[in-house]
Amino acid sequence: MAEAPKTQYTPRERVVLAYKGGFADRVPAYPIAGSFAGCLDGLSIEEYCTNPTKATKAMLNYYERYEPDIMIAFNDLAKEAEAIGCHVKYSDYVVPSIDRHVLQDDKGRLTRLEIPDPKRHGRLPAFLEQCAALTSAGLPSALGAVLVGPWTIAMLMRNPELMCLDTIDDPQFVHDLMGFTTEYAKRVGDAVLETRIGLSYSDPTASCSLVGPDTYREFIKPYHKALVDHFKAKKVGTTVHICGTTHQIHEDLVDVGFVAVTIDLDQQSDPALKVDQLDKLVTLGNARGVVAIGNVDVTIFERATKAEIEAEVRRCIDTAGSRSRFVLSTSCELPPRANPDCVTWFMEAAREYGRWDRILAR
Repeated sequence: MAEAPKTQYTPRERVVLAYKGGFADRVPAYPIAGSFAGCLDGLSIEEYCTNPTKATKAMLNYYERYEPDIMIAFNDLAKEAEAIGCHVKYSDYVVPSIDRHVLQDDKGRLTRLEIPDPKRHGRLPAFLEQCAALTSAGLPSALGAVLVGPWTIAMLMRNPELMCLDTIDDPQFVHDLMGFTTEYAKRVGDAVLETRIGLSYSDPTASCSLVGPDTYREFIKPYHKALVDHFKAKKVGTTVHICGTTHQIHEDLVDVGFVAVTIDLDQQSDPALKVDQLDKLVTLGNARGVVAIGNVDVTIFERATKAEIEAEVRRCIDTAGSRSRFVLSTSCELPPRANPDCVTWFMEAAREYGRWDRILAR
């Protein structure tokens, strides 16, 4: 007797099938949640980012509340730069930022810096503790950790404005710095892998609002490839997130070898010129075996109505259509003070509108 078709899937199975180009019961979905998980648990942003015990409890409470298909260990994008000597500024309402850059006044200092040990320096050991705790929790979802990409570490070390000028005035310094930060990103990734959790690198400042395709290809792409190849040799795939991408950079990211690409919203000011980057990424991903992740507008999560959240979810699901290799997510990290109801509506809409029987019946 033939085995009955499977109708029940664990979150992890749902994600694995999407990555393989298959179909489960519905499109996998998760919000990108960092400090929001801590605020939801009554923590300040600084507490969430500096106290791994409280952060772990907050992450697990967040998971129990929303049950996303992918659960990520993510506190902030300043921890790598902080461990090398930059200063972090905390706020009650926005994600942590760097307000003192270690190379801002003396780029020659790079030759005297040593790559931090992820197991000993700054808040990196605390982050490893969170990753290990998430693995030990035995959640049924797919697990990943959000690390910082080499271009963003470099920009935070130098100062974003100066770094952009350096690509013109002192390109060799940029390459030297990128070599340093790429090795640093590898070491952090190696330490995270020991906790048995997946790798996702966030390189938001490799954005089309800051760099064009030519700058990406000269100063970032070779180092992204070195990062990907490092983990590919360990049979580990890596994901990347870039804010404000274009389809030209999508093609470069696919060439580099990332297994999944998460994108922010279109950055077109003129609606007549708007290009649906999600459609282009899903098309490219299905042709090249790469997963597209995105891109419900995260900027509305502090104020949106249920109908507005549902409309954004439907926009993304309808754009992907009947194609696989797509994971529904927010366009970027949830605002720390996002409305918890908006996140609930996001997951409810994903479970309803993302059903494959509904998609294929259209």
